[in-house]
Amino acid sequence: MKRLFPIRLRSRLRHGYGGQAWQAILGGFLLLCAVALAGELPFPIGEELIYNITWNGIPIAWSKAVTEMDTFEGRPVLAMRITVNTYSFFDPICKVEDFYEGLIDPETFLPIRFEQNLKQRNYRRHDITTFNYQTLMAHNIHLPKGTTKDYKIESVSRDILSYMYFMRSVSLEENKVTCDRVMSGAKIYDIFIKAFKIEPIDLPHYDREIPCLTIKPEAMFDGLFVRKGKATVWVSRDPRHLLTYAKVSTPFGRVSMTLHEVNGPGNDFWITEKKDGDKQENK
Repeated sequence: MKRLFPIRLRSRLRHGYGGQAWQAILGGFLLLCAVALAGELPFPIGEELIYNITWNGIPIAWSKAVTEMDTFEGRPVLAMRITVNTYSFFDPICKVEDFYEGLIDPETFLPIRFEQNLKQRNYRRHDITTFNYQTLMAHNIHLPKGTTKDYKIESVSRDILSYMYFMRSVSLEENKVTCDRVMSGAKIYDIFIKAFKIEPIDLPHYDREIPCLTIKPEAMFDGLFVRKGKATVWVSRDPRHLLTYAKVSTPFGRVSMTLHEVNGPGNDFWITEKKDGDKQENK
């Protein structure tokens, strides 16, 4: 372990920098996933995506993103849930147990409720935001303290998780820039999606190379790597518009995320051409 993670880096992670690192890295990957997105949903209900996350080439974590129909306060909602967990060997360095949930109106595809519960080494954050598009107000509560904040939203405002799935309905074009507005915390920020050329990406469970659009997102967020434009992602050109690969350069090293597995309903190549192999060990 000492050879893999220098003493200085391990010390910074253990004494308060671990949460900051993962907050930037994983929060950034939510932003990266966002560039991966009409009447009809661009993904099947019940879809499950498994990702491998590496740090300087070393697998350290996995992430799972699922969609399903649910109910909230007696109304049907589309639920989107993402979990991120480090592997057990990495827990003494910087244990991560993150959970994100977005409840979406299936007709308007606007968010109803967004929750994030982050546990990153000694960093904790748990808050819930609810949205009212009749009054154009959002209500945020920070747990466990119970502090609240109300702020104005726009008629098409989305949190980062609902935006992530909404954008899968958008067919981005080569050599063009798309601009949107996304909520982060209690503010609304501009996000710029810069699309470049199409490149083939190899994935572990598929024989074919996946044609993907190369994208570099930039935003007026506090995340250092986003502001400096050091993030690159590759999004598949098929109707699902899946994030297949992402890489980010951070002060803590290079982080990458690779699509490991696609599960759930469907009869496209993501399901029918998936190779049998070792299943993801989510431990």
